[in-house]
Amino acid sequence: MKKTLIILTALLFALSVSAQRRGRKAQQPKYTVTAQEAMAAYDFSLAEEILEQQIADQTRKKQPTEQTEALLETVRKSQLRLHATEQVTFIDSVLLPKKQVLGQIKLSQECGSIMSYTDFFKTGKDSVCTLFCNELGNYIVYAEANKKGQLRLKDKSLIGGEWSMERQLTGFEEKEGDNLNYPFMLSDGITMYFAAECEESIGGYDIFMTRYDADNGKFFAPENIGMPFNSPANDYLMIIDDFQQLGWFVTDRNQPADTVCLYTFIPTQTRRIYNEEQVGAQKLASLARIASIKDTWTDKNAVEAAKKRLAEARQGLKNETRNRDFTFVVNDHRTCYTLTDFKNKQAQQKAKIWVEAQKEYESKSEGLSALRGKYATMSEAQRGQIAAQIRLTETSLERLAADKLALEKEIRRLELNK
Repeated sequence: MKKTLIILTALLFALSVSAQRRGRKAQQPKYTVTAQEAMAAYDFSLAEEILEQQIADQTRKKQPTEQTEALLETVRKSQLRLHATEQVTFIDSVLLPKKQVLGQIKLSQECGSIMSYTDFFKTGKDSVCTLFCNELGNYIVYAEANKKGQLRLKDKSLIGGEWSMERQLTGFEEKEGDNLNYPFMLSDGITMYFAAECEESIGGYDIFMTRYDADNGKFFAPENIGMPFNSPANDYLMIIDDFQQLGWFVTDRNQPADTVCLYTFIPTQTRRIYNEEQVGAQKLASLARIASIKDTWTDKNAVEAAKKRLAEARQGLKNETRNRDFTFVVNDHRTCYTLTDFKNKQAQQKAKIWVEAQKEYESKSEGLSALRGKYATMSEAQRGQIAAQIRLTETSLERLAADKLALEKEIRRLELNK
């Protein structure tokens, strides 16, 4: 009898435990997507539920929760920004390799220019950093890596024909892991857009806006410009041409590696947000992630006029690209792109020499970069074999750069008849 009672008690206990487990399983929601997939679909409420459940599970299992909590904070920030999605009219979108983006944007001359760090400084090294130069060609702002490899924004001014020492922009509360890149300054000389990887980003890079405080000689604290420009992916570059009334921005959302989407939009003077009650939550999410640019076409006349301006800008880019052999800045008001652009015959002849010197400089720079790349991967014994070759190439480049600079000054003197 006693043995039967023990068996019965054990059986009841097992059934009780099994029922408790089934109850717990029934209480736990089963998700068919990950939190990241919910974020990509802009379903931030679902992403929040999934992450809260993960944190509860991790806490119960005494596992670390820091990364999940950080992602949950990002989801909550994304939810707030979704509710404040700006009304923007997009007129065009183009998929292209990331390296080709800058060449596809044709700015008015008054807006300055944007180019790669490598092309401006002639480093011979491939760089993800970009540089903005104003209309007069006497002020640049650019991104550059510090000693720890983190990207920071810097600027220089052209004074008396010579570039000033670089200085890091102030007014930004940068943390050690932050990266700042892709600067562009509006024609007002005050407003600047850039992209940053930081705590206030909801993806990798987000686009931020700041203004220069002339009284204190620094920039105001940057603001995240929100959706639809920013997303859980990388959003890189914001450019606004006040004269053509066109804007561009670049994102890699929903794209494979090294491919981006270049969007063209109509800039506005004031920021207006969608009324969520009118458009509905599902439509708002669609507009925030730019599911269809046609959904933003509320004024067909404005869209057609903007498309015409964009076509004219692209035609100008084709014509300019076809007639450009090189870029030689004579002064703040003149730039020569072909030999026939030079008015002085002697300057034209020397420009031929300068073109060849420029090609030689670029070729040797590429060679030096390749040598340095090999050096970095070699053992100590192997490095000695190419160290001398690197030093010789560096010396040759320095001499060539000095000769090229002297030639440039002589060409400018002749062309300006000084």
